[in-house]
Amino acid sequence: MKRTIFNRRLWDSTVAIIRYTPRALRLKRLNGLDFYKPEKLEQFRSRALRVTPETKRAWGTMETSQIFHHLNLAFGGALGYFELPDESYLLSRTFFKWLLVDWFPEQPKGLRLPLNFVIPHDQQFDLEKEQKLFVEILEKTWNTKTASDWGPHCFLGYLTYNEWGKLALVHMDYHLRQLSV
Repeated sequence: MKRTIFNRRLWDSTVAIIRYTPRALRLKRLNGLDFYKPEKLEQFRSRALRVTPETKRAWGTMETSQIFHHLNLAFGGALGYFELPDESYLLSRTFFKWLLVDWFPEQPKGLRLPLNFVIPHDQQFDLEKEQKLFVEILEKTWNTKTASDWGPHCFLGYLTYNEWGKLALVHMDYHLRQLSV
C-alpha cells in the first residue's frame, strides 16, 4: 500500500486524471468492439508504417522506437510475446481499470501508470524491428475472438473482449497521435 500512496508517478498520474476529467465529460464514449472492424486494423497499420526515423514526437519523453516497444509490451505481454511481472493491485484492477478503460474515451496526457513500468531514457531499440513487431501484435490483437485469447494485463488484470478493444483503441491512438500520425 505504501508503494501505491507515496509514489511520485501516482501523484503525477492523479494530476493528469484530474486535468483530463472535464474533457472526458464532453467526449463521446467509445465502443471497444469498434477496434475489431477491418477499417480500424488498416487505419492503425497504415499510421504505424508512416513513422520513420525522422518522425518527432509531439509530446512526452519516449523516443519513437521506445513508443513502439512500449506498445509491443502493453499488448504483446497479454498475448504471450513477453513475460511481464504482475504489477496489478486492488486499486489498479478496480478503480483505475474502470476509469481508464471503461470511462475515459482517451488517454490523459501525463499519465504515468503502471507505477514501475518505465523504459529508461537511454535504452534504445531498433525502430524497424519494433515497428514490424507492432504490426504483428496489432494483427494478432485484432484477430482475437474472445477474452480467453488474452492473458491478464500487467496493471489492469483480466479484461473482457470489449475492454481489450477499447484499451487498444485508446492506447494505440494516443501514442500514434504522439508521433503525429
